[in-house]
Amino acid sequence: MRACVIGAGVVGCAVALELQRHGFDVTVVDKNGDAGHGSTSSSCGIVRRYYAQPGMIAMAHEGAQIWANWDDFLGPVDDEKIAFHRPGMLFIPPKLDAGVAAIVAEMKRVGIKVSVLSPQEINERFPFLDISSFYPPVALDDPRFFEPGEHLIEGAVFEEDAGYVVYPALAAQNLRRAGEREGVCFLFRHQVTAIRKVEAQRFVVELAGGTSLDTEVVVNVSGPHSAITNRLAGVTLPLETRALRREVHALENPLAGDGGHAVLPVVGDLDGGIYFRPEAGGRDIIVGSTDPQCDVLEFVDDPDNINREITQPYRRRQCLRLMKRFPEVTLGRPRGLADLYDVTVADWYPIVDRTDVPGYYVCIGTSGSSFKTAPVLGMLMAQIVAACEEGHDTDESPIQFTLPRIGVTVDTRFLSRRRGQIHTSATVIG
Repeated sequence: MRACVIGAGVVGCAVALELQRHGFDVTVVDKNGDAGHGSTSSSCGIVRRYYAQPGMIAMAHEGAQIWANWDDFLGPVDDEKIAFHRPGMLFIPPKLDAGVAAIVAEMKRVGIKVSVLSPQEINERFPFLDISSFYPPVALDDPRFFEPGEHLIEGAVFEEDAGYVVYPALAAQNLRRAGEREGVCFLFRHQVTAIRKVEAQRFVVELAGGTSLDTEVVVNVSGPHSAITNRLAGVTLPLETRALRREVHALENPLAGDGGHAVLPVVGDLDGGIYFRPEAGGRDIIVGSTDPQCDVLEFVDDPDNINREITQPYRRRQCLRLMKRFPEVTLGRPRGLADLYDVTVADWYPIVDRTDVPGYYVCIGTSGSSFKTAPVLGMLMAQIVAACEEGHDTDESPIQFTLPRIGVTVDTRFLSRRRGQIHTSATVIG
């Protein structure tokens, strides 16, 4: 059976590889020139497991095992492969409340190395971080922005072996090569212009330039273009996805010259409204936003027409928040990037599901935080497609997804297009 995957980002390439492994004849179409040249190229590649939803904790943990054993997952690939750095990750929540305790308990239950650190332990382990509380974050023009914290944070959650993948686009390219080895065909510089269902079991995917593909299955993995792709197919979903413009900024890492004695972890500073991690071999720090309520979200209607230059308001807001948490940092010259997230507006969780159009599937709304789970989403999407094409009704009986590396089974209804809004931990981090 033929399958057309629309989108060659890290998730799309993972979906294609797994579909091919399930026996489908897969063609991937992407308007860019290579795998990972869309929003994947701007990902911070953070691999962590701290989520409010137990299913996401488990899937992120499975993903971490894959990144740590990338060669085994890929199989033989001649190209350069990704590096997975694991300096740990420090989460600074506004409060160490019952919700945080429940997340930590679930993380421990599935085998994650995690602990709760007191302010004193944080200060001993990471003395370069200011342990004042800045919650709630405020806008830069608020007089309170530059006021010192009146009290200390309550503590933080530390994932010992969390980290980040260096050069996320390379991960997509690795998956492309693995897919090609298995028989996946990639069509780059081809833009989809229409998706027509011409028979009960057949679609025609029309491409710019006049060519087209016949296929029995279409999978929308087109990232920030996901809503547009759905419209091309005449597909509507109960959950809305939209393209969201984001900026990530780079600054010099003041720890880079200390001989390696102090190690900067990945930091998810929910108290301060930012996340940051080392970059460029530890020479730099990159910082993004956790989208505190005081910040206005910049949704865009045309993902092909955005400002890809960093802007002063974003830079000052994010970098000055970083300098409050890490006082040794200096502003330096403007550096960074701007790109798009594909956001599920209701809850920022992915939609991995069939649709009401038989044969048309979606793996979308990944909201900027699904790089870590991309290989796992590929496995799940392939299982959903295979089950539905064999006549299984995943609406009535959602896939019970067994994660082979950690031995946990996940009820995947929390990724359904028909779910209600999910309670989240506000941890959409890079």
